[in-house]
Amino acid sequence: MPIPLPTPTLHTARLRLRPFGDADAHDLFALHSSARVLRYWDSPPWSGRGRAEHFITTCQQMAEEGAGARLAVDRLADGSFLGWCSLSQWNQDYRSASLGYCFDEAAWGHGYATEAARVLLQWAFAAMDLNRIQAETDTRNIASARVLEKLGFVREGTLREDCVVNGEVSDSWVYGLIRREWPPSWEPTLGGAAPSRSRAIGRHPGGFRGGR
Repeated sequence: MPIPLPTPTLHTARLRLRPFGDADAHDLFALHSSARVLRYWDSPPWSGRGRAEHFITTCQQMAEEGAGARLAVDRLADGSFLGWCSLSQWNQDYRSASLGYCFDEAAWGHGYATEAARVLLQWAFAAMDLNRIQAETDTRNIASARVLEKLGFVREGTLREDCVVNGEVSDSWVYGLIRREWPPSWEPTLGGAAPSRSRAIGRHPGGFRGGR
């Protein structure tokens, strides 16, 4: 029987990471219907608003099934929705999971992705007892590669021609972060709890391949 993983609420100096709610559907659709935001994604931009409702339902199912955590990211200064960050496909046996994120174009270049991912990783290594976290990014998406490397991820290889979106073929870089290589220097503010055992890494975790 699956062990639920309550989605936490986390804070940094500038951001709040929190569970998704029905009220996020409008902002979520605007994010995922943007061709620029999804330029290096592993699927085309959304065309129907029903995709946003389905996404939010999937977030809730992830928590109920103990498969991971996907959190909305708000800017503390004005409460605006910036995007999301996730750890999915949790594997208890391998103590592994996959990192993913997606941020609105207006949020690019401010360090929000790195800041949000860092606090989520800090929580995950403690609450999910992870040993390895994996991520993939399009080889053309230098911004995402830079974020991963700032977080301590190591580029481990290339998946050649592993994605085809609207007829365009592309390669992916595979990155990995091992627990012993993670140097936590601070503790996040938590608003939620989670079991201490974990559940696997995926080919394209939550669309991180296009994350920014």
